[in-house]
Amino acid sequence: MEAVQADITAGPETPRRGLAALRFWLRSQIWHRSVFMLPMLAMAYRRRFGQWPRLWQPRSFNEKLHLRMALDRRPLLTQLAGKLESRAFVTQRLGRNDMQPRLLAAIRHPDEVDGLDLPPRWIMKASHASGCVRIVTEDDPIRPGEMRRLVAEWLPIEHGRYGLEWAYHNVKRVVVVEELLSHQGDVPRDVKFFCFHGRVAYIQIDSDRFDGHQQSLFDTAWQRLDVQVKNYAPHTENVAPPQALSAMIRIAEQLSAGIDFVRVDLYDLGETVMVGELTNYPQGGSGNFNPPHWDDVFGERWTLPSLPVLRGWARSPHVSGSR
Repeated sequence: MEAVQADITAGPETPRRGLAALRFWLRSQIWHRSVFMLPMLAMAYRRRFGQWPRLWQPRSFNEKLHLRMALDRRPLLTQLAGKLESRAFVTQRLGRNDMQPRLLAAIRHPDEVDGLDLPPRWIMKASHASGCVRIVTEDDPIRPGEMRRLVAEWLPIEHGRYGLEWAYHNVKRVVVVEELLSHQGDVPRDVKFFCFHGRVAYIQIDSDRFDGHQQSLFDTAWQRLDVQVKNYAPHTENVAPPQALSAMIRIAEQLSAGIDFVRVDLYDLGETVMVGELTNYPQGGSGNFNPPHWDDVFGERWTLPSLPVLRGWARSPHVSGSR
């Protein structure tokens, strides 16, 4: 089947009108650009971790993550966050367009569901939100009515507003449909690379994400770390490194070059590597470390840019379209 060519510069098919448009404009001009985000994020941090953050002198990973959420307004973050926008970034950085799952459709209105010719296996995601995912297989098909309902529910979501994750605020509201990758008859392992200043520091393996989620973290020498994030159960058996681990690290560092922090999510397909997502705000800022001192260990790797760079007033000299 021929993939649908998506226009990532086009706007949504259903523009906001009247009070909705005014409300969106006010949020754009006030909510996400105001220093009032600092106390809001400080209170969110306190609810999540039981103590006030040191936002003026952040040391831990989650403190720096909340400071990014409060102040960082670089357009780069929006480009990384959008599941559609990031495709162009990945292609430009890697110099090739075959490192991501094939794009089958980009849906901007529920009516566009009608007439789609899709294979038996695929996955749909909201480009502008986190957690909106539906996997379709021969054993778990989807009816057009359910697909229309999901699209209608997902498109209005303002993840940047309710999740305090600014980067999603200007992401184009699109539901992307991609081929469903498979490795040895199953969903491939999700390998997440914590990249600080263009270097991989830690690697997170997630297995059985949709049934009995297990998680383990490693250093680049594949030594398992005595730490869990968000209290997911560790793997009960030894976890073999990806066959293409060296290539994965090289790709993650190429994608993260010049960026102070980004988590690069790759799919383990044996000898083949595919890019999944680029993540600005792991766990939406609620990823508690256990033991807690690992929060500071991760934080030591991350040096935040200056305030003018964070606010988008000055361009980072280290970030470009390609390495």
